[in-house]
Amino acid sequence: MSNYRRSWSKVGERTIIENQQEYVNRYLYSAIDPINGNNFHMYKMPDVNTLTTKKFLDELKKFFKDYHLIIVWDNASFHKSKKLEDDDLTILFLPSYSPELNPTERFFQEMRKVTANRIFENIEKQEKLIDEALTNYMKNKESIKQLCGYNWIIESWNSKFNCRE
Repeated sequence: MSNYRRSWSKVGERTIIENQQEYVNRYLYSAIDPINGNNFHMYKMPDVNTLTTKKFLDELKKFFKDYHLIIVWDNASFHKSKKLEDDDLTILFLPSYSPELNPTERFFQEMRKVTANRIFENIEKQEKLIDEALTNYMKNKESIKQLCGYNWIIESWNSKFNCRE
């Protein structure tokens, strides 16, 4: 389906954007460290549910095998399943209806811009653009830190662990 975003047009002229109503879904699961810019993604997932989320967490643990992970999530029902509980993870839940507290939401906003105001012949062409954007973010940790490293997170981290910039 079409993904509309703001766009520029001449003064006095209405912007005309093509519309697409057919859709095929693929999902992006992402984990972002706003402190050091590390990021991990699983893309082209078939669904958003407990089973897929468990698969994501298992792969995330393999990727960061030497760390105890702290996952900060919203209150989606599939995030709260007992099947996701794990001794190698600490899961913290954000208050309900507070996406502005979740730095990953800012990342998803940027990812949506990649496909905004465009029509694609097929999902593979759309996926190619998303793949390129994901690859760029994975290579550029500074971009992730700038995008997702909210001041309150950085200040809290630094005060807790006596870090200096």
